[in-house]
Parts: sequence; C-alpha cells; structure tokens
Amino acid sequence: MLDPGINADRLRSRLERLAAVGADPDHGRQDPGRPHGVSRFPYSAAHAEAMRLVAAWMVEAGLEAGSDEFGDLVGLRAGEEGWPAIILASHLDTVPHGGIFDGALGVLAGVEAAQALREAGCRLRHPLAVIGFADEEGHAFNRGTLASRMLVGDVPREQFPAIKGYDGRTLAEVLAAFDPGLPRARCPALAGAYLELHVEQGPVLASSGRRVAAVTGITGMARTAVTLEGEANHAGTTPMAARKDALVAAAEVVLAVRAAADAAGPPAVGTVGRLTIGPGATNIVPGRAELTVEFRTPDGDLLTDLCARCEADIGRVAAERGLTSQVAPWDRKDPVPLDEGIRQAIAGAIVAAGCESFAMPSGAGHDAMILAPHVAAGMIFVASVGGISHSPREWTAWEDAALGAEVVLRTVLALDARGPLPARRLPLAYGD
Repeated sequence: MLDPGINADRLRSRLERLAAVGADPDHGRQDPGRPHGVSRFPYSAAHAEAMRLVAAWMVEAGLEAGSDEFGDLVGLRAGEEGWPAIILASHLDTVPHGGIFDGALGVLAGVEAAQALREAGCRLRHPLAVIGFADEEGHAFNRGTLASRMLVGDVPREQFPAIKGYDGRTLAEVLAAFDPGLPRARCPALAGAYLELHVEQGPVLASSGRRVAAVTGITGMARTAVTLEGEANHAGTTPMAARKDALVAAAEVVLAVRAAADAAGPPAVGTVGRLTIGPGATNIVPGRAELTVEFRTPDGDLLTDLCARCEADIGRVAAERGLTSQVAPWDRKDPVPLDEGIRQAIAGAIVAAGCESFAMPSGAGHDAMILAPHVAAGMIFVASVGGISHSPREWTAWEDAALGAEVVLRTVLALDARGPLPARRLPLAYGD
C-alpha cells in the first residue's frame, strides 16, 4: 500500500471547473487566471449541473454518488468494519457573486481525500461519506444552513409548505420540482465523526502569517425579516412633515442595528443585508420597505439582548414616523462548541503537515454547527487572502487549499487509526 497523498493539481483543476458552473461572466473579474464571481443558488439549474459534475468525480474517487430528498449530494464508500461513518462535508451553493472557495473547497477536498485513499490502495475501517449540502448560505429562503437543518429535522417537514422563497415558491414546491438526475442516496444514519474544511472568510490567519487552523467553536446568529408600512404618495405635492416614508424609517432601523452592534463591542456584529422598497418610482414617496436583520456573537445571552433591542428600536422608529411594523420570528442558532477530541486530531494533522498548531473560533456559521449536537464535529480553516469572502475578490492560495485537503486526509487517517469511534445515530428526517 502506498502512502496516500493529495493531488494539488487535480484539486485546483476541479475547483476551477466547478467555478465555471454558475459563473458571472461580467462580474468581479480578477487578475488573469482567476475566475469570475459565482452565483450558484440552491435548487437552480446551475446547482443541478454542479451536482452532476461533482458526482462524476465522486465515482472516480471510488464513492457511490447520489442525491437525497433535500437536494444534498452524497458520496459513500464502505468501511472494512461495521463501524460508524466519518463524514466530510460542506456546501455547493454560493451567495450572489460569491467566491470560488466558499463551500466548494470543503466538498472537493473530501472527494480528493477519498481519491487519494483509493489510489494508494488504503482501505478505512470506518465507512466514509462526502456530502455537498444544497443550501447553506440561506439566499433562497433567508434561512442559513437550511439543507443540513432539514436533514436532522431542525426545520420540520410540516413547515415546508409555509416557507416561501424570494421567487414566491414554497420550499415544498422547490424540493418537489428539483431533480438533478442522480440516483437516490442517503447520509449514513450511524456517524462517528463530522469534519468540515472551509476558508476562514476573515483576516485572522492571513494577518498572523498562518495558513491553517483547527476551529474551537462557531458563533451564534439570529436573523429576521422586517416590514415597514407607510403611505405611498406624490413626491412633489406631499409636504415633508406629512410624509409616512417607509424608506426613511428603514434607514433609521439600519443605523439602529449598527449602533446596537457597536455598543455590544467586538466580536458582535449586526448587518442589514437586503433592503427593498415599494412602489420604487422616482416620483413616489416609498410606502413600504422590507429588510433583513442579522446579528452574530459567540455570547448567547448577548444575542438575545440584541434581538430584543432591535425589536424595540423598530417599534420606536415606526411609532415616531407614523408607520406600522412587522418583525418575523427570529431564525436563531445558538453558539456551538466543537468536539475537543476531533480538534486534537486536526491539530496533530496540522503539525504532521509541517505547520504550527493553531486554534481559533469561527465568526461565520457553517453546517458543522447543525451537525455538532448530534455527532463529534470538527472544522479546519485555511487562510483567506485579505480576509475577504462573499465576494468575487475572495481568494485562497492554491497551496493553502491543497494544505487544507492534506489536513483533512491526515485527520481521517488519524481518526480511523483510533479504532471504532463512538457511534451516534443522526436524527435523519428522511421520508419513509
């Protein structure tokens, strides 16, 4: 048996090919040789194309590939023993005009690790699963990590007909219509470890001169949708004092969100990422505004306080401006610590790869936070150049992408060498 190793050129080639699926040809051009931004939304034609492309690579890597009823891509390889599976996962969807590494690197690194094992003739005693989740970013339904939450029942099936996307279709309708043309597959029910590689999406590693880190835990987050109703009226004849301008009220809410996060202090953050107004004409006072609000902090109590303060600010602004307001129920995910035993295995793999051991928390949400309550979970970060992500300017050095995949491979081998991992039964929410 050969010593398994990552093929860095193959990993790069696949990342570049996947980046062409859903690419923005005229948005965010980078330096020569760098791809454009990517807009690959969940359950879209581009998403289905990406699944078929990666499924073919999974088969090449010795995995049986298919899709589950939630639109997740699943690749499976049996183990030598009847032990619980080691799951390698991330997501295939992107934000609008996103980068080529966010999500995609973790999925393709899992495929590359499986192929390295196959080419070396290395059989694991644990089964191996590689998963590409369908909807992590939350762009389509304003619910982050939606696919992994559906998988474990955090978003119950009976809610699907009531969850409406930005295109007007319900989640139930979207799932019923989505067909990537792959065989049916399911995530293993018995799991021993969950491992996710991701770009950091922040500046900590790059600014410190480090390339890779083990993640200690994931920040908490809460998001909601806000509607402000005023009165649309003629922009030329309506006096300023008589206006019920929904956009002015929305602007005050945006500033209130910023003030709340500033008052809380680092690492708390607050964001209004989407704002639409109606009727949306030059000569009409806006009568309606819809916006999203999101807070993130590793302090669960502070997250509760930020949400409450935001609702109070919205009510105050609406009353002062003579508007009505509606705040949707908060979609909340509490801070999640990751498994110390998995983190130690990652730390050992980092050292074995020739790097200094380093650990840090994640300020972004990931599918690992959804799986962590159900299985021992760990994450690996590689550096983001300039700390930029969710942008066409997102970049990670190719050698760092390969380093991350190498740490994944070494961690898998270390976990498999421990003997049978403690088995946890995932609360999979598949239909009968």
